Amino acid sequence: MSGTKEEERKGSSEWREFFWNPRTHELMGRTASSWGLILLFYLVFYLFLAGMFVLTMYIMLLTLDDYKPTLAGPPGHSR
Repeated sequence: MSGTKEEERKGSSEWREFFWNPRTHELMGRTASSWGLILLFYLVFYLFLAGMFVLTMYIMLLTLDDYKPTLAGPPGHSR
């Protein structure tokens, strides 16, 4: 039975070392610069997506006339 406790401690220490490795200063297998590059990529990616959404909404709103309705009749009424 003593072997199982030792194996349990070994498994626990492996998990802890994966989460934070004090020897290499890695968090979940990545260094701080690696995490920074990943966060920078996603920041730029989501800013690009938001900008594209804003641009398409702006272009769509340019096509609408403030004084002329686009539907003639109640909604669901066929022409």
